[in-house]
Amino acid sequence: MNINISRTQFFLFLFVAQTGTVFISFQGPMIKAAGRDAWIIFLVAGLFHYALLLFYERFYPSFILGPIMSWLYKGYWLFLTVTFISYVDYTLAAWAFPNTPQFIVIALMVIISLYANLSRAETTMNLSVLLIPLIPLFLFFLALSWRDLEWTYLFPSVKASVAQWGHGMLKAQYAFIGIELFLIYRRFVDPDRKIKGLPLFIYQMIWLLFFLFTILITTLFFAREDMLMIPEPLMYILKSQQVSFIERLDLFFIYIWMSWSIITITLFSFSALFVHRMHNKKHSKRDIIIFHALLMLLPLFGLTKEATEKLQDSLVFAHLLFAIVLPVIIILVNRRKSI
Repeated sequence: MNINISRTQFFLFLFVAQTGTVFISFQGPMIKAAGRDAWIIFLVAGLFHYALLLFYERFYPSFILGPIMSWLYKGYWLFLTVTFISYVDYTLAAWAFPNTPQFIVIALMVIISLYANLSRAETTMNLSVLLIPLIPLFLFFLALSWRDLEWTYLFPSVKASVAQWGHGMLKAQYAFIGIELFLIYRRFVDPDRKIKGLPLFIYQMIWLLFFLFTILITTLFFAREDMLMIPEPLMYILKSQQVSFIERLDLFFIYIWMSWSIITITLFSFSALFVHRMHNKKHSKRDIIIFHALLMLLPLFGLTKEATEKLQDSLVFAHLLFAIVLPVIIILVNRRKSI
């Protein structure tokens, strides 16, 4: 299957995939693991993120998936999407729709993804455009909390222990999830549009500043003791803000986040099916329906808080395997074959 995407489409697709799965959930665990130095540790993690992007850009032509690796990546993206759906459904039940049967919310997300994946590939690739006005709106609402920030919470700095640095770097990997999609779609970007150099650096800075902003806001808003008791700190920050034009800012944000989440689910579903069609060109509609039936059924087994936390804890290790270990092995093997 071949598609032609622009540089802007490529970077927007990658940004939504990387942010949509974790942008309200990873700040709490990151700060709990690393303490007040979480923002410094994330800056260091950001350097590793950029190094990974440079590695991908240099060697993406050698990242060629055979049938077995394709199935492994499809399984990973299915696991990732199921984990994300479970988390979204649990969070919506706690914050917005406590009286709505959970399977209805799951069905809504999956049906939208199914419809998009049954449409033309270009339609799904362009879904990220819908979030362009919502991203700055989210950042603006979060910035409204500036009057409640305690700037002394930034200090003392550089006091984290070696164990905290290790745990913090591991938790920072949640913000990396989805980066492997760079390797999947890079070869389909318009060859006349340059990626390496300044465009890649600009993407890195947008990604870094987006997540760093949310970490800093969370760090400056909560005392350490309060952070230990709050599962979704960004939700709490928005709920605490009072503005004249919206009665419940957190509920308004919920709808922004839900839209963001549905598009992210659709993008990962599309990616799994995109790789599937590279080796299986027959029965594409049947396979799309089967994949989404799994997305509908599997999250029903992980809707409790304990199950959701276990899925998320295991997700970061799956990410390390599929975003770092396997790409390095695949690239090295394919480069050796070409010599």
